[in-house]
Amino acid sequence: MVLKAAKSRKFWRRPAQRPQVFRKATLAIPLLLTFVATGWEQSRAADPAEKDAAQPADCLDVTPHEVTFVTVEPGVQLEVLDFGGSGETMVLLTGLGDNAHVWDGFAYQFTDDFRVIGITRRGFGRSDQPEDGYDVRTRARDDIKVLDHFGIGKAVFVGHSLAGSELSRLGLAYPDRVDKLVYLDAADLAERFVFPEEPAGPPYTDEDGRSLPIYQAASARLEGFRRPNAAACNGFTFGPSGTFGDSVTPEDINDKLLADVKKQRPVDWQKISAPRLAIFATFSREHLLPWYWYLSDEQQAVFDRAWSPIVEWHEDAIQRFREHAPDHPEPIVRELPGAPHYIYISNEGFVVREMREFLLGDVRD
Repeated sequence: MVLKAAKSRKFWRRPAQRPQVFRKATLAIPLLLTFVATGWEQSRAADPAEKDAAQPADCLDVTPHEVTFVTVEPGVQLEVLDFGGSGETMVLLTGLGDNAHVWDGFAYQFTDDFRVIGITRRGFGRSDQPEDGYDVRTRARDDIKVLDHFGIGKAVFVGHSLAGSELSRLGLAYPDRVDKLVYLDAADLAERFVFPEEPAGPPYTDEDGRSLPIYQAASARLEGFRRPNAAACNGFTFGPSGTFGDSVTPEDINDKLLADVKKQRPVDWQKISAPRLAIFATFSREHLLPWYWYLSDEQQAVFDRAWSPIVEWHEDAIQRFREHAPDHPEPIVRELPGAPHYIYISNEGFVVREMREFLLGDVRD
């Protein structure tokens, strides 16, 4: 059965098909390009009485999209947001830890030329949480099932961070369903997690979870952007006073996704025939991450040791992305030195211009 949600409502979490046990929440959603976050955690166990508490007033959803739950396999439905528009379809895919509401503002940059939809992958937000299916082959197949549901033959796919692996899989396994691919700070992560040390994640504190506005302020301070309220509201439960509660995604789902990333082989870019654009937030030994300055002296020392190998890996990943077969379009690469990971929020104007030129031929079209 396909359900459609009202266009303006408070967010709710779909009832799980089986009992769920949620661990302590973390506000530091993993930024896969750089580290596995170990940020803010509640210091107390969640009060069962707070589990279904009303969400804060700031969680009222006024974005004019339609919500549909699409069955991608028996017992598994994904939340799909239809932002409207007409013309060719653009599909927005999120990074790890996010749900499709993270695109609530950005999507409307393209509804004048595209029908724009966003997919919340299995395990996150209001999508179902099956035991398995978190490998990249299944995730890409899920995306194709969504196209099939809406009768869409071919689409432009735009992906952030972890979704880069889905874009590449789509380009390799479903070339007839892909028009163009846009990678937003979405490097090939196949050789990312091989280093002996990892930098510490953003040092969120218990105080940062007291309310949604306080969390948004901390996010801007530590990560350089403010996640749309809808994305946060669909990712966490809240206590009766508006405090952050548990993540709606159990930690083992993140673990399964990361385990699959570590098993992946490097992308053979020469086999992807679709035109590709990548916009990277490039970092260097001078361009550190926003939260570096808030780390303890000990954490900064670890960060300093771990940072150089990550910078070198990232430079190599960008260079490999430029590879292409002689008869395939030359990939386009743009760089934003020192930008935060969520470039489509922090550097929206630049990203939109580059995408419009790539997709339409001229930013004014």
